Amino acid sequence: MVTRVAEPTRGALCTGGLLAAVGLILMTLSTDVAVAQEKKPTHDVTVWAIRATKSNSEISPDLRPIAEQLKKQFKYTGFKLEKKAAKPGVDEGSTFSASLIAGFSARITPVERKDNRIKLKIEVIQRKGKQQRPRMRTTVTIDRGRFQLQGGWRIEPKSEDVLIVAVSAR
Repeated sequence: MVTRVAEPTRGALCTGGLLAAVGLILMTLSTDVAVAQEKKPTHDVTVWAIRATKSNSEISPDLRPIAEQLKKQFKYTGFKLEKKAAKPGVDEGSTFSASLIAGFSARITPVERKDNRIKLKIEVIQRKGKQQRPRMRTTVTIDRGRFQLQGGWRIEPKSEDVLIVAVSAR
């Protein structure tokens, strides 16, 4: 006596195989998304608004670590930290916007990190009434935790004081 085993139909094989393939694809995609999310670097971005003046030689205590850099790069005697803005966890490619002083604002975008250096896009904008005027657009690469100084824009029309923007990222 010969026992015959029933063979699956072609439709059953196709359906089962299709479901297995779809499941495998979904598992692969979810794993790829999780890995991509884990690898996306973030940066802690800091922006300082500094008033530089020739009317005194006072230096704000928070600025003492960068006082020599300020004096060397800008020919002023006094430096006052007017405003601090910071945002932790800024994704690469995302922009951190900060309101500064006297109608100025800054937009900082971390671009990439290589070893201990970070590339940043920096934009400083000045608003006068309803008009916004870009004062500076640049891309710089700095050491993590170090400040990039930009500025020299007059804060008030009849004043000698100028704005310096200090940007740092970790």
